[in-house]
Amino acid sequence: MIKVAMVYPSRENVHMGEIMLYNPLALGYLARHTPDNYSLTLYDEYGGDVFDPDAVEADLVAVAAITPEITRAYHLGDRLKKRGITTIIGGAHVTALPEEALEHYTSVCVGEGEGPWKSFLGDFEKGKIKQTYFGPMDVPLDDLGIPRRDMCHPNYQFPSVLTSRGCPFSCSFCYLTVFKQRKYRTIPHDTVIEDFDAVKDSYAVILVDENFIGYSEEERNDRKALLEKMIRKNYKFVWGCQTTTTIASDPELMKLMYRAGCRAVFVGFEAIDEESLKLVRKNHNIGLDYGEIVRKLHDNNIAVIASTIIGLDSHDKDYPQKLIKALKKSKADFPRVFFTTAWPGTPFFDGLEKEGRASRNWDEVRKDVPSIQFKHFTREEAIAARKEILDEFFNVLNIIRMLMRWVFKDRSLIKLYLNMVVGYRIRDYKKKKREKAAMESAPA
Repeated sequence: MIKVAMVYPSRENVHMGEIMLYNPLALGYLARHTPDNYSLTLYDEYGGDVFDPDAVEADLVAVAAITPEITRAYHLGDRLKKRGITTIIGGAHVTALPEEALEHYTSVCVGEGEGPWKSFLGDFEKGKIKQTYFGPMDVPLDDLGIPRRDMCHPNYQFPSVLTSRGCPFSCSFCYLTVFKQRKYRTIPHDTVIEDFDAVKDSYAVILVDENFIGYSEEERNDRKALLEKMIRKNYKFVWGCQTTTTIASDPELMKLMYRAGCRAVFVGFEAIDEESLKLVRKNHNIGLDYGEIVRKLHDNNIAVIASTIIGLDSHDKDYPQKLIKALKKSKADFPRVFFTTAWPGTPFFDGLEKEGRASRNWDEVRKDVPSIQFKHFTREEAIAARKEILDEFFNVLNIIRMLMRWVFKDRSLIKLYLNMVVGYRIRDYKKKKREKAAMESAPA
């Protein structure tokens, strides 16, 4: 047996022991495409595992890492290299910066992983490993299969399910722009249903597609056919997904989503003014009435998680108050507010780096931490503005108001909403506690 360690790295003591919202799937899919002569062990540091590169017994190590955790990933790669262990790393960060990754790893996977993984394993057995493996993001998903659920850590609130991949949009801030040929593709319905059957005893499931509903009429029809199959299965779990504002233009789709168990959608509002939307190439949101979109979803008993960003060059110091007013007017149920973030390899990052305003301190390149030099805000002002916005919505009075909105419409959403609110508050409290401890332990 060839021993393989599969690792999701996390900065030490950041996520230790926390109940995270939903599990990553990348390594679960790689495990599905691994031959039987390999013995796999999962180390999920988000879920509380600790991977020791100096003690692990493995013939090779596969790592899936995102930008905020890449420093930890590179540390692991360096330690494993000293021991002569073969390593490979994948993800959006190393897809954007493969040469950087190769300073620490034997090989790097650029793009989607399943095809490159099989090629890598074949080369490993032949002793002819290449430095770079490329997985295009436009290949059919007919043979993708379902992720191995034993390679999904139990320390998550909800299981993840994937039903499609890809996004043709080119929003300048989105990490997906580092993937080329990112065509939208659906997973065969029988495969999706098999995966739903594997998690059917869960209270709630998170669909982790970039956009569940697709982009064309043909793709919408495929989604409707899948939803009808889900309805016939009569699953007891509720679910949420990410979608675009275009969902509100299809009443039949919204009705089918609700009947199939959908109770919440994550929608990228991003900004409330045309200048900002143009700045980030979110042109399909220009001129929309967010309140009307929320109303149509509410009419179908689907709650709205509205994603917004602050700190664009078009945002002056009055913008946070304008955003609060707009979000309240829209009646969105659960606002998410992120700092404008420049992910490596995106057009947004390239532009800001030329101006000397993007950060390569990867530990800080996160949506919940200011990492760029803002045009109209200091770092402290940006943090205060985000806190002000969130405090307007995550207080007892507003939580009660949200609960009362749904108590007579659909009580199945109340438990999900409380889970999200309480989970958000717990994670926020733990984060502040860690930051305070770090400041107190820092040398004077």
